[in-house]
Amino acid sequence: MGIALPLTSPEQAARYRKMGLWHDKTFYEFFAASAARHPGKTAIIEGTRRITYAELSALINNVAGNLLDLGLRPGDIVSLQTRNSHVMPLVHLACNRIGLLYMPLHDTWRDVEVKHLLKRSGAKVVIVPVEYRGFNHVQMISGIRGELPDLQHVFTLEGTAPGTRAFDELLRPTKRHKAELDARRPDPDLPAHTMLSGGTTALSKISRFTCNDLVVMLDNFVRTAEFTDNDIIAALAPAGTGATGYVFPILTPLLHGATSVILERWGGNVPEAVELLRREKCTCSVAIPTQLTLMIPELEKYKPSDFPHYRLAYNAGAALPYDTGLKMEQLTDCVIQSMYGTTDGGVPTVTALKDPQEKRLSTVGKVVPGCECELWGPEGKPVPKGEQGEIVWRGADKCYGYLGDDEQTAMHFTKDHFYKSGDLGQFDAEGYLRVTGRVKDMILRGGRNISPLTIEEQLIKHPAVVDVSVTSMPDPILGERACAFVMLKPDASLGFEEAVDFLKAQHLAVWQLPERLEIIDDFPRGPGGKILKGALTKLVTEKLKAEGKIPA
Repeated sequence: MGIALPLTSPEQAARYRKMGLWHDKTFYEFFAASAARHPGKTAIIEGTRRITYAELSALINNVAGNLLDLGLRPGDIVSLQTRNSHVMPLVHLACNRIGLLYMPLHDTWRDVEVKHLLKRSGAKVVIVPVEYRGFNHVQMISGIRGELPDLQHVFTLEGTAPGTRAFDELLRPTKRHKAELDARRPDPDLPAHTMLSGGTTALSKISRFTCNDLVVMLDNFVRTAEFTDNDIIAALAPAGTGATGYVFPILTPLLHGATSVILERWGGNVPEAVELLRREKCTCSVAIPTQLTLMIPELEKYKPSDFPHYRLAYNAGAALPYDTGLKMEQLTDCVIQSMYGTTDGGVPTVTALKDPQEKRLSTVGKVVPGCECELWGPEGKPVPKGEQGEIVWRGADKCYGYLGDDEQTAMHFTKDHFYKSGDLGQFDAEGYLRVTGRVKDMILRGGRNISPLTIEEQLIKHPAVVDVSVTSMPDPILGERACAFVMLKPDASLGFEEAVDFLKAQHLAVWQLPERLEIIDDFPRGPGGKILKGALTKLVTEKLKAEGKIPA
């Protein structure tokens, strides 16, 4: 391939190909092979709707041909904002069919985030609902369209509105022949998919992935989960950023001839999610830790025999509490599998189906093939074996860099292409990695370091707690103190003194105890479900100012 890859050297690319990690095939080519093998098989289940591989293949060709008729050129961006839906892979694979770049938008994002992403990407096409859950998306696009000089076409899902075109127009039979579509095949080394990643305070960054890069990430999932075309995988996590909720439970099955079951919206409707697992005979699911924790009380109403097909609960987005994983396995006879990685850096470690239970529930697994994963000290050099350090890696599935943001790309990737995660970790004697905290999360209280993760791992054990995040809050004398934000189970309560007494019973040192408790309905989260700790610090800081405890 004669293409210069920004974050992969020619030597690394040659190594990935020699190892068989890069296949030099497009997403659409993988899907087309699945459709050829299983034309009459159900590819997607969405509510009461069933879509076969043959039906989806025809729709993809129609959308691809009709997008071509808009005059779009290779590399142009088509953006989609929708609930979890079959429209996501339909638009994505149609774009990949003809060399366009697909960019998802989470359905809860509004003017600021949507304008930022459409403007930075230079999107030519955006597809939105007319209205969803009481919000008018067409009005939002109309209000910001004057600031989007590249935007040429607005299509609407499930309805029409003035100044837009119905998405149904893209579904009409295309006049383009197969050869015309085939001629637009993109190079597998060119960006073919975007995933949206964010920081604690910044707007989302647009991470670009090639077919070769992203397929490696999916292959590691397929390999360690022993995934086959007989699997039926439940997509429970939000899919609107292209990350955890999309690439594993929706895209992966379609590229391997399996079936994806799409939950329209999590929205706290736990009984619906659990019933979906049972009704559709799902063999696997993908969810973030909070979802798995909330599912436990509902699963207790069933017997493991009610889920005879359910073999794997795949956790991603954040660390899963040990007790939640253990309970999940006991209630369903499934196996918990965890992935560690980031939306932009890829996945360096994964636990495997056959790993011992203790390793699966307390670590994030071993390093995947082709990945160089190291632990660095503050000076940017590997720490001695057995010691804690920042987790950095260089692998075959990292992104192409951030679209329109070279500064952020340089900040997160070294000159020799290592990704700096900002996470702290430690390898055990058998090569399993355990995430031990965040480089920037350490709370410095009067010269003494407090580890938020240490507090979180204990407080999550409280029977009233669903999720917890410990963050810093400013203090005029000590510099920083620890504040615990907790999300409670329905009808549960927790007071500050009760929380402190519980932590003391877990034998936490007195200086490690949080000095404030905040109850929160849900956490601010970035793409992939990670809690935005910077937003929590900002929230408690404003409260302290209002209370007169720190200067306004």
